[in-house]
Amino acid sequence: MKKISKSKGYLIVAIFWMAVMCLWSMKSSAQTLCDYTYTTGSQYQLEIAVPITGNSLPMMAPLYAVTYGDQDMLGEDSCFSGPCTHTVYNYNMSTGMPYDTITTCISYTLTDSLGYVDTTSCCFNQVWDGQAWMLMSNTVGIEELVVTKLNDNKIYDMLGRELTEIPVGQMYIQNRKKYIKLN
Repeated sequence: MKKISKSKGYLIVAIFWMAVMCLWSMKSSAQTLCDYTYTTGSQYQLEIAVPITGNSLPMMAPLYAVTYGDQDMLGEDSCFSGPCTHTVYNYNMSTGMPYDTITTCISYTLTDSLGYVDTTSCCFNQVWDGQAWMLMSNTVGIEELVVTKLNDNKIYDMLGRELTEIPVGQMYIQNRKKYIKLN
């Protein structure tokens, strides 16, 4: 086995840690103000608590909250950039019964660490389970993923660009494996 120079070793270690950080950052997901709400009450009358955030999170302050059952507006509240309680009277006028699934949307300001302010919104769905309102998952129709492995011996650099020949002294990918050709 050939020895590699110290500078190439540092480069390999730097590339490794950069790849680890990229993969880690892809796993984290952005949070919205909808992630911090909670609902209390009955199927007929409920309250949705809409907070503000702080501490280590970006500053998020609610402006407006509205809840729908199908296309019917069931409640709306202005929050004036402070925590608020959004009251919903759940009644379907065409059936005379309450909706069992509702959608709430919140418009809010988002202030980042540099002080820039943006107005954005988020929505979430809830379903009545017979005793309480539960958040619905947005995951729909997960199917089995079938992977067909393709070993076509094509060569790619670390940025995914196809190469015509194997580079010397640089990392490359061939058949889904990483290699380094030394001299």
